[in-house]
Amino acid sequence: MTPLTHARRLHAGLTAFAARWIAPDALPLLARLTLAGVFWRSLLTKVSTVKLFTYTELINDFEVERSRLRLPELPLELKAAAMQQFRGDFALPLLPPDLAAWMATLAELVLPVLLVLGILTRISALALVGMTLVIQVFVYPEAWWATHALWVVIGLYIAVTGPGRISIDHQAARFFAR
Repeated sequence: MTPLTHARRLHAGLTAFAARWIAPDALPLLARLTLAGVFWRSLLTKVSTVKLFTYTELINDFEVERSRLRLPELPLELKAAAMQQFRGDFALPLLPPDLAAWMATLAELVLPVLLVLGILTRISALALVGMTLVIQVFVYPEAWWATHALWVVIGLYIAVTGPGRISIDHQAARFFAR
């Protein structure tokens, strides 16, 4: 067997592996986690958080407190700075600022969790695509190529292809198909 034949067989094997395992399992999960992470981190900037697994790190002779996990503190309370952003920079033409702030915050709380678990995945992804487009048009119109185009592509990929096999949606569909 020639080296070219070995290379072709290796390529065929890797392609078959990717088509069988990575495409239906890892890629949709990675897309869901990535999109959820973007909006979850945004949520954490708007609300008070509970820091878990904290540690102190020495950076340039200064102690900096870090945490491995941050969760929103319940009941949710929007930070004054977040409310001010929605009254100023993030102001939307049709919604009162306080309502827009709460709608964005609740969407950033619920939709990432649904995406990570794979529950109502397509609807959650489309809702985040819609939210991204609102941000693009009314808040950061210059950020399309830098950021928002990627979020939209990831969200549309999830909406079109579905959550993948590692999701509650997939398991529920299999259960109810029986």
